[in-house]
Amino acid sequence: MGKKNIQNPSCNNLIWSTYMYIEEIYYFLPSLVTVYAATLVAFISPGPNFLGIVSSSVHSRKNGVLVALGISVGTGIWALFAATGITTLLSIYENAEIAMQILGGGYLCWLGYKSLRSVFISAKLIIDDGDQSEDSTAFASFRKGLLIQMTNPKTALYWLAITSIAISPASPMIIIFLLVTGCLVIAVFWHALLALVFSSGPARSFYLRLKPWISGLFGILFITLGLRLVFNNLW
Repeated sequence: MGKKNIQNPSCNNLIWSTYMYIEEIYYFLPSLVTVYAATLVAFISPGPNFLGIVSSSVHSRKNGVLVALGISVGTGIWALFAATGITTLLSIYENAEIAMQILGGGYLCWLGYKSLRSVFISAKLIIDDGDQSEDSTAFASFRKGLLIQMTNPKTALYWLAITSIAISPASPMIIIFLLVTGCLVIAVFWHALLALVFSSGPARSFYLRLKPWISGLFGILFITLGLRLVFNNLW
């Protein structure tokens, strides 16, 4: 008697599942690449994230990197919210969006106040805690970056718009996973690069020479951005 051709059902299922994943990724790949490119461009554009990282990095490389990490984690959270539909629910309720904008504006104004205060009371740039030093706790710096990102309403609206390029109700979980993780990797790379560049020797030397002016400039920019968020919703 000849040998029977015995096939392993689980092996066949694994091969078929892998094939389906590859086919789905190939189908959504152009949309994913578009989202990745748009996300990188958005990161490069100066805004609260840029100011938060730079203002911390010129003071301390450790603080700058941790702020960058906090912002990146916030980016991943917003991307996940948008991809799973949570951001859509938030946008439906106008009062929730307005409250979030006022909260975000208030936090930026608070950062600006601390930066301006340092110009008058100390030679040190005070950004987060009342007497931030190079030994500022890791959690405080990480929290600062996370709050900057999570209280920015424009971030929520951006992710709501950008994820619609690649995500639909019929999108498989593998595409949602790739979108969120891909954007998180891009965020970590770019924001950490900013922190390292602005904490380098030349950048720090420039900062030390013009410390009061730079502190004042960061304070004014933070407050300007914060007031715009607040007053755009009150009037």
